[in-house]
Amino acid sequence: MMFYIFLFLALLGTGVGLFPVPEEIIVLSAGVALEQEIGNVFITLLVLAVGLFLSDFIIYWLGKNYGARILRIKFFSFFLPQEKVEKVCNILNGHSKKIIFVGRFVSGFRTISFFAAGMAGIAKREFIITDFIASLLYLPFFVFIGYRFSYDISILSKDLTKIYHLIELFIILSIIIWFGLKFSKRAVYALTKNGK
Repeated sequence: MMFYIFLFLALLGTGVGLFPVPEEIIVLSAGVALEQEIGNVFITLLVLAVGLFLSDFIIYWLGKNYGARILRIKFFSFFLPQEKVEKVCNILNGHSKKIIFVGRFVSGFRTISFFAAGMAGIAKREFIITDFIASLLYLPFFVFIGYRFSYDISILSKDLTKIYHLIELFIILSIIIWFGLKFSKRAVYALTKNGK
């Protein structure tokens, strides 16, 4: 049970940008877990599907209801650069289904495309159907890749007793690197400003 709860929370957290880790890592890790007989195939796929849908819809909903206000908050500029969001909003007209579909498969573009879809006023039904169809291809593919190459992945994590420790490790390292880069940029900026 803890495996499913952890999997859901990790996927939801990465999907909405709370953890600076691509969703693909969580889905691949779930495939590895299934190969190692940690968890049931159907329950795992259901948990992943619900986690994916919720995280995607939350981003769309935030764009639809709070788009412009969120873009003005400096913290979110790292995940949602205003100029990129506006550019995607401009090309969504007439191409919304393509943008949403492609967004599901492109890690760096996903959050921006879903947020922009909400901000541009794309219909809720259109977003849900397009995202659902894309997820039907995305989810089995990445779970299968994790399952198929689990032996190679498990060699890297042989000292970890359970697969969710591997996910924890990825999240913790990514957060450390993210904060390190954030603070180092500020330090360099402060030094160059003081040097002038």
